[in-house]
Amino acid sequence: MRLKCTLIILLFAHFAQAQNITGIWRGHFVQQQFNPFTGRMMEDRYKYEVQINQLFNNALQGVTYSYKTTVFYGKTSLQGIFTKGTKNVLIKELKMLELKIEDMSDPCMMTCNLEYTKMGNKEALVGSFTSINMKNKEDCGGGTVYLEKVPESDFVKEDFLTKKKPVPPPPVGTTKIQPLPYNNPSAKRPVPPTASNKSSLVPSTDGRKPLFKPGAEDALVKRDKQPKKIEEQQPVIVSPNESKKNAEPITPLPKELTDRTNNLVKTLYVDEGDIELALYDNGEIDNDTITVYHNGEMVIAHGRLSATPLKVKVRVDAEHPTHEFIMVADNLGEIPPNTSLMTITAGKKQYSVFLTSDESKNAKVVIQYKPQQQDQSKY
Repeated sequence: MRLKCTLIILLFAHFAQAQNITGIWRGHFVQQQFNPFTGRMMEDRYKYEVQINQLFNNALQGVTYSYKTTVFYGKTSLQGIFTKGTKNVLIKELKMLELKIEDMSDPCMMTCNLEYTKMGNKEALVGSFTSINMKNKEDCGGGTVYLEKVPESDFVKEDFLTKKKPVPPPPVGTTKIQPLPYNNPSAKRPVPPTASNKSSLVPSTDGRKPLFKPGAEDALVKRDKQPKKIEEQQPVIVSPNESKKNAEPITPLPKELTDRTNNLVKTLYVDEGDIELALYDNGEIDNDTITVYHNGEMVIAHGRLSATPLKVKVRVDAEHPTHEFIMVADNLGEIPPNTSLMTITAGKKQYSVFLTSDESKNAKVVIQYKPQQQDQSKY
């Protein structure tokens, strides 16, 4: 009996510490589909909300909402799984619950492969999706997904979000009875607010909407001047390989790389092959512009972030093992700081990285060559 009780307590402690993704996640997905008439990839942006209930075995259930003005609205049920070790979230839409389409197109069901990330107070699910036609089961194309955890829904909350869960009692033998402060001469009494400590109290709010993206307070930089007006221009993209054709004397690093802090966001290890990087605006398009350096050389100059990606391709092999990409904020846009979503496609694998930069720090991502046989010998 004692062994059984101990096992139950250990299991309770394990699940209490595990990451809980139950809640409301809202953002968008960008669908990429080949247009046979133009011979090019076509992109379409939809709003996306997911209400998730994480069960005790890390299985997921809930609903999804896809919508785009009055053209399309759909609600589906979902099931999935959360892998705690890799922070991977797999969501599969199962059944269409509500549907409204103005044209004669067929609805598609999505399968999302997402990764949980947290920066400050901001929690996000980022990754990619595939989809199939509900009627003929044909491929509907795929794309990228970006969701942030929010307190309120644009729709009706599901029952698992409105019902309060009972708080389990603490394990037997862990509760300590504290003496009342006024019966204990050595206990510290509460200190009333005075003029000296009044500034440490919680600041009052005036009810106005903040001018920065949620969770980005630490990245704000005080500025005396208003942000400069952005000139409409096409981003200049330079191939990393072309810059090495004409050998030139080594030039010093740009000032924005030496005067600002280059924060390493992620290091990825990939096998030999061609790698494609794509940069999107991660949320509301607010005129963020960036410059990107590859191993100290400029590859994107003053590119405007939007739903259409800024792309860079590189070759990773034994002769070119290390690729360092640094994103520099040219401005802070209309909603500081400058944020973007970077997707990295390496063969059949795709990675997603959330980047933040401002006037004092840059965001750095490193891609390192690692042969496949080296991975196999390690394990």
